[in-house]
Amino acid sequence: MSGSTLVACPIECIDRALICESPPDWLEKHNGFVLTLVASLSACFGVIFSYFLKSRCSKIRCCGLECIRTPIELTPDQVEVIPN
Repeated sequence: MSGSTLVACPIECIDRALICESPPDWLEKHNGFVLTLVASLSACFGVIFSYFLKSRCSKIRCCGLECIRTPIELTPDQVEVIPN
């Protein structure tokens, strides 16, 4: 490389506006936060719904929603207890 000099510049000094036409939008900047929030809410709904499935309640009210259902009737011969 005769006649040219290489300048080593850290990535922090490169302006994003020089590389791309527009600055990063909100979702690009906060994608980790959005992913964490969606995963946490999904996990909470999963816990609530699994509780509803396992419950023996016939009338369930939660957050303004109401459900009246008929749980499956179990007889003692349908239940199996396995010791540890």
